[in-house]
Amino acid sequence: MPMPSDEDEHEWQERLEERMFPMIAGWFQRITRPPVTPSAGSSLARDDEAYPGLPASHLAYGGMVTAAEHLEFFRVSFLATGRAVPPAAYFTVLRTALMGVAQSLWILKPADRPTRIEHALRIARDDINQRKGLLSVALPSRLGLGGEVETQRARLDEELGELQAAAAAAGLDAGNVPRWRLTMTNVIADVGDLVHADDGNDDTRYGVSVLWRMQSGHAHSTASARARQIDPQQLARNPDGTLTGAATASVTDVGTAAAAVVLWLNEAWRLYDLRCAPA
Repeated sequence: MPMPSDEDEHEWQERLEERMFPMIAGWFQRITRPPVTPSAGSSLARDDEAYPGLPASHLAYGGMVTAAEHLEFFRVSFLATGRAVPPAAYFTVLRTALMGVAQSLWILKPADRPTRIEHALRIARDDINQRKGLLSVALPSRLGLGGEVETQRARLDEELGELQAAAAAAGLDAGNVPRWRLTMTNVIADVGDLVHADDGNDDTRYGVSVLWRMQSGHAHSTASARARQIDPQQLARNPDGTLTGAATASVTDVGTAAAAVVLWLNEAWRLYDLRCAPA
């Protein structure tokens, strides 16, 4: 793809260093301190009652911590490397940040409690799935861990039963809970609607889903993800007739990806503090 102009690059570098990076540094400092927890009777405290085993507030805060950590890693790396931009690495870091904050907003943003509770329960279900996946890894018999693995599997089955009971109490079909699967592509599209549907900002509303897809290409090391980063005007013809081009990324590219996360994380912190406050 064509490289942005020098003016665009300068503008995005200023946005990063003068506006976004101070916010990111502040959020990182916040997560090094004990977290704000929901006040008794607050909106989030009542959401937490639906499933005390893995409360909504823990899930939301954990997603924000993930986002803040990865944004801080990006910030420190960007400044420490003389603002050099690797073709893929920053996008995979920012993809994880986007995933974390999207889950937080999926829990915090809906106006009605039943939807917030369902989203939190679905993320809790995914946590059980992830831990079951870990237990499915084949281990050498000489380690003697077979009994421990079975014990942990049984515990996860118990947790699934508890989650089903919580879903039933929330008015959901408990029988569907074992079949729940979390698809981040859908979550991010949903959050885009939740955050931007009423502000007329369709570029950001739909653009974040495009960023997610592109970043996923880098995370999965797909050939097309790198091919998109080759400027057709910079191809070199080899003696055997083949063409060679170098994948590149710009400050504008990574700045755009970082801005999407910063925008969402700012909203997530606002909602978290609001829903933690006394009613």
